[in-house]
Amino acid sequence: MPDPVVPRRAFVAGSVIGAVHMAVGGSAGTVPVSPVVPANVQVTSDRFAAHIEPCLAVNPRCRDNLLAACRVFEGPLIGIAAYASFDGGGTWSCTGLLPGLVADSDGNASVAFDARGRGFVCGVVADGATRRGDVPLWVTGDGGRSFQPPVIAIAGGGGLTDHPSLAIDHGSASSPPRLYMAARLYGTADDGVVFVRSRDGGRSFEQPRHLDPDAGAQAASPVAAAGADGSVCVAYLVAAASGDLILRAVSSTDRGRSFGAPIALARIGSMAPGLGTVTAKSGPAIVAVPRGGGVVAAVTGWDGATGTSQILLCASADHGRSWSAPLAVATSQQTVYLQPQLAVDELGRIAVSVYALSIARARIDVMLYLSEPGRPAFGPPRRVTTQSFDPTQAVNTGRTRWLGNYQGVATSGTAIHPIWTDTRTGDTQIFTATLR
Repeated sequence: MPDPVVPRRAFVAGSVIGAVHMAVGGSAGTVPVSPVVPANVQVTSDRFAAHIEPCLAVNPRCRDNLLAACRVFEGPLIGIAAYASFDGGGTWSCTGLLPGLVADSDGNASVAFDARGRGFVCGVVADGATRRGDVPLWVTGDGGRSFQPPVIAIAGGGGLTDHPSLAIDHGSASSPPRLYMAARLYGTADDGVVFVRSRDGGRSFEQPRHLDPDAGAQAASPVAAAGADGSVCVAYLVAAASGDLILRAVSSTDRGRSFGAPIALARIGSMAPGLGTVTAKSGPAIVAVPRGGGVVAAVTGWDGATGTSQILLCASADHGRSWSAPLAVATSQQTVYLQPQLAVDELGRIAVSVYALSIARARIDVMLYLSEPGRPAFGPPRRVTTQSFDPTQAVNTGRTRWLGNYQGVATSGTAIHPIWTDTRTGDTQIFTATLR
């Protein structure tokens, strides 16, 4: 379901802690963690009361130029703001709300750069009273210092377009890039996951197409990735009649002109347990390997019967035509994993960033798992956060503390930049780090 503006489902405070302790009993020992922790940088320090759901992209023409966007709060109203760094993430500046925005019920930003160094931000601009909303696209030619007025990429019509995910076929710097976007439609006769593309560098978009008509309104949380040789892949979740969630993917090898049949990648009971007074829903993640036909998708899984949380990863070597069985990157009865994100560096190493909620301490750290080059074989995780934080200090919406539904990660050469929502300051701010 789409995110309400203020009222959200409330759980009994502390329910997850007690329930998991009863399920775990004497659980296994902790996983070894690399002792090297990178410096943490606070991205947001501005007039907005709170910040959640950050996303991040690196300019391929200037790797010190990072572009981030997130949801920002003005009282009970929500907008989208962009932030830029020109020193590799050491310092950040904010341009305020994106052009044309008036805070209401906006959010779900997604960012990307093309091969020319132009930056793109999309997000949902919604009317909280009518629950209707479109997805505009903003373009910056100066790394995020300023943005052009937006164009509408997906029109919600009589409904709401939610959770857009933007991907770009970098191609040649001398030709217009192709932009791809997957999103979820609500409140229309054609509810479900839709796909649009632009063949003129984001000046105009084709009409939305449904990617999985059979799943219809049971499909949600789409994420898109564009790979080499014109491949596009979209992963999303489908609610099964049994109550389980199925991670599915559809792929195209002709730059989004046509897609193959949906493929089921993994089945999970749920992504995470209820978190008491905190709302922090999870979704899938996807990334394309820069060279070759590799695509990787990830999701968290929660087994309530055993109190076990996992990070599951599925891989394809042929542009998404076929997939491996799910690989458990991490399994724990002491930690609840939330909101996985994926990136691939220039060596072909897969980076998985994730919220790790300690059941015993009820505190969250960001952890990073890094694979060997070219294959999903992971060593011990690296802790990213210099201090754990309390999720119950997240933005207060009136009925719940909202930590957001996703975080971000991007790579620049062999540097990895996680970005996340953090409450160490006593309110909800965005932090980042650089791992080299």
